[in-house]
Amino acid sequence: MSTSRRPTPAVPNLNPAPRRPTPAPRNLKPAGLHPTPAPRSPDPARLFRLLGLFILLPLLPGLVAPAPLAAQAVDQDEWLEVEVATVGVDLATGAPMALVHEGWEELLPIWIGNVEAEAILRVLQAQPFARPLTHDLMASILSTMEVELAEVRIHDMREGTYIGSLHLREAGGDELREVDARPSDGLALAVRTGARVRVARRLLSGVPEVDFVSTERQRTIARVRSVTVAEPGSEDRRTYALPDESAGVVVLHLGVGMANRGLQPGDLITALNGSSVTSALEFIHALGRVPDASAVSVEVIRDGEVLEVQIPARRGPGRVG
Repeated sequence: MSTSRRPTPAVPNLNPAPRRPTPAPRNLKPAGLHPTPAPRSPDPARLFRLLGLFILLPLLPGLVAPAPLAAQAVDQDEWLEVEVATVGVDLATGAPMALVHEGWEELLPIWIGNVEAEAILRVLQAQPFARPLTHDLMASILSTMEVELAEVRIHDMREGTYIGSLHLREAGGDELREVDARPSDGLALAVRTGARVRVARRLLSGVPEVDFVSTERQRTIARVRSVTVAEPGSEDRRTYALPDESAGVVVLHLGVGMANRGLQPGDLITALNGSSVTSALEFIHALGRVPDASAVSVEVIRDGEVLEVQIPARRGPGRVG
């Protein structure tokens, strides 16, 4: 007969190893005997200086050794001083771009982001903002730290991207420091500080023919098929002896593909393929309805006479910058 045994109960350890007593925490003071001092109110001037350093520190690696101004004399054959004229829209892609030029013969379109486009337009169109935006803040920091933005340069193109730099001068100093910067940020700062903008002339030789629309000095400007037009102002009518009562768009500039092809700067375009044109937007829409492979019949007023000329068909797709 099988028998079952009861399990032997575990024998408790009656002599456990003694535990070390937990040391009392140091530097603990009874509550209420030593009240915590009230925090000091921040010094606004000190915080502003720290903020300036925080924003400018990432730029320090781009600083180069200062050089005397005499050693940095501008070669007029190498550099062209330009105006930040306006912000336009690439009609092919819808992307914003800054248009810098000295007259319409020397124009450089620079593709930029929406934020930079808005930052430039707010200044050009005198649109105030309740609180400072990024480029307003940067301009304020430079002014508060007594640093002058003497010049913005656009000096190179690498892999389809324009390369620029800021030239900074301490107040009362004769030396410049150069900081690597995107041209779009440089232009947004230049319109706020009045700094010069210079472009390397060699960049202008490779400017692609781009169709765009923009607004400059309260009027719309458009370029399509290498023809730049705008609604004529009083100065245009005086310069080109245009009749006051005639509606149309005046030709401001002709690209290389349009030279000696019939149109001339100063022509007042009044109709395209028989349809009247009274604004730059109508000019865009009228040409947009014509296939690229087709020429366009243009009615113009020149020296008081009505003439008919032709805008030739496109030679091919334009290059993208």
